[in-house]
Amino acid sequence: MSQQPGQMSVERATETLFPTVIQISQLSNATEFNKDLMQKVAKLRKETPNGRPDSWTSSVYTTLNTADQLHLMPEFAELASAIMGEANSFADTLNLAHNQYPLRIKDCWVNIYGPKDGQEMHLHTNSVISGSYYLKVPQGGSGIVLHSPFTDNMFEPPLAGINALNSGAAELPVEEGMFVLFRSWLKHSVRPSPVKQDRISISFNLMM
Repeated sequence: MSQQPGQMSVERATETLFPTVIQISQLSNATEFNKDLMQKVAKLRKETPNGRPDSWTSSVYTTLNTADQLHLMPEFAELASAIMGEANSFADTLNLAHNQYPLRIKDCWVNIYGPKDGQEMHLHTNSVISGSYYLKVPQGGSGIVLHSPFTDNMFEPPLAGINALNSGAAELPVEEGMFVLFRSWLKHSVRPSPVKQDRISISFNLMM
């Protein structure tokens, strides 16, 4: 490359530090697994009051606060085992000392989003790993929106365009049979559902 008189040659490199790590997994046997789970969730919904906190603005059905220990129920044992497998794999990736301080599921509950139901931005306190398993995702349904942990701390300058290095949020598309895991400090939300069919997920937190 030509160099003008008086100009210095500069070598530049860009490094990505402190990444926000997300683990995405897809079950190979999801169809049969989900069929069985759907029956159990339908029964649970009939028998369990909506545990939706008063602070939530949508009418989403949740067993948070009413049946949030699904991992201890025999009928959800296979799901609990799958959650632990995913969590331990994620802990390996993050190099957490989970062999010395084993992970355990703290809580696990169902969320059913109807038309126009969404979820405000939030995080999960007193946990290490959080995530969701997607049981039913209608075509065109909402994904999960993940929010940068840095946007609340600093003034945001005007941007010429949005990309992966400056975005404050990103929506991750989800599919039936998918696990999404992340560190519990990561803020996330669900945009209001634009479709008429229910979107069903099972969320969970783990601690050490």
